[in-house]
Amino acid sequence: MQHRAPRNVHGRHRRTTPLHSHRAPREPIADKGRYAVAAALVAGVGVAGVSATGDSTSPAGAVAKSSAQTSATAPASPAATTSATTTASAAPTPSASPSAAITSAAGAAAGSATGSVATGPGASAADTGTAPGDALSFIPQLRKAKPLPQWVNPMPEGTVTSCFGQRWGRLHAGVDIATASGTPIRAAGAGIVVSAGPEQGYGNAVLIDHGNGYLTHYGHMSEITAKLGQRIKPGDEIGKEGSTGHSTGPHLHFEVHQGSYKNPIEPTQWMHEHGVDIPGCVSF
Repeated sequence: MQHRAPRNVHGRHRRTTPLHSHRAPREPIADKGRYAVAAALVAGVGVAGVSATGDSTSPAGAVAKSSAQTSATAPASPAATTSATTTASAAPTPSASPSAAITSAAGAAAGSATGSVATGPGASAADTGTAPGDALSFIPQLRKAKPLPQWVNPMPEGTVTSCFGQRWGRLHAGVDIATASGTPIRAAGAGIVVSAGPEQGYGNAVLIDHGNGYLTHYGHMSEITAKLGQRIKPGDEIGKEGSTGHSTGPHLHFEVHQGSYKNPIEPTQWMHEHGVDIPGCVSF
């Protein structure tokens, strides 16, 4: 009599159902629900957590799952709360493909890792996690404006018709510059208007003290636009060209005085030394 069962016959003590497995079933990430990715990101798992959610059978997935469980027990910080709000809105919709869901989650995780959550045009400093001063740090700085010149030609449109020196038996104390009547006359430099009005043979005239020991004088104006005591910048309009006073035609009579009024010096040479050329009199 044979007491041993034949080897090729299934015994009654052999298990006929498969053993219980503790492994999670290998099913697509999209089937687990659209909130699985967001939950992993909130727990701080990052991209590794997303991979672990999709495939917990790999060693990396097991480590990520353990990190997620540990992080889930820690109290949430304000930054994590903000990240949760944004990443939840970034979670894929049910109609999205698994690859699209992973790509979207990875992008959100990268933003969370760097501390910036929203970077769109309408994102505020609170959304991006940056200070208000840093929000515009990426905008190229504008070039600084060039400083205004200290001295300018009082009437660059004109042409010199008479120079400094003896004329008709007396000193011609300035330079005559002629152009169309009514052309604006500009202050040669910054200063204070110390005289503005009719002045004997100069007609309508303006005197400016530049505060550096020099004064400039402008005569024969048809109109005075500067006011007595007004502070003037280089190039400011002070009047219009004309032919008032002792004049034979529309022109500007321009003088430079050193120390005090009635102490004239050659104006075009002085202007050249201060960076402005008025050609027609002195060879530079």
